[in-house]
Amino acid sequence: MFPKENIITQRKLMDTELKNRFMKLWEQYFGKAELPIAFYYTDKTPDIEPAEKPKGWRCFIGELATVRKGQSLYFSDDSISCGGGKRYLGYSNKPRP
Repeated sequence: MFPKENIITQRKLMDTELKNRFMKLWEQYFGKAELPIAFYYTDKTPDIEPAEKPKGWRCFIGELATVRKGQSLYFSDDSISCGGGKRYLGYSNKPRP
């Protein structure tokens, strides 16, 4: 078996290779179009910056402006203040008013 450190190093290298390949293919087929936004759910806290806890009401869609500029963020129940965002991202099953 490989030592854990080697697997982590290989994974980071592989992720970089995958990212570079994706970027090259994206530019080839879509030119200067914005990159897609990807979401995933996890029970583990990722090693990326959390979205700031809003001081008041703030629409989740507006938060995506930061992501569209290339910054990775993770969202939690505390970082989403709009009812629609909470509902449609799975943090609440309460219907909107």
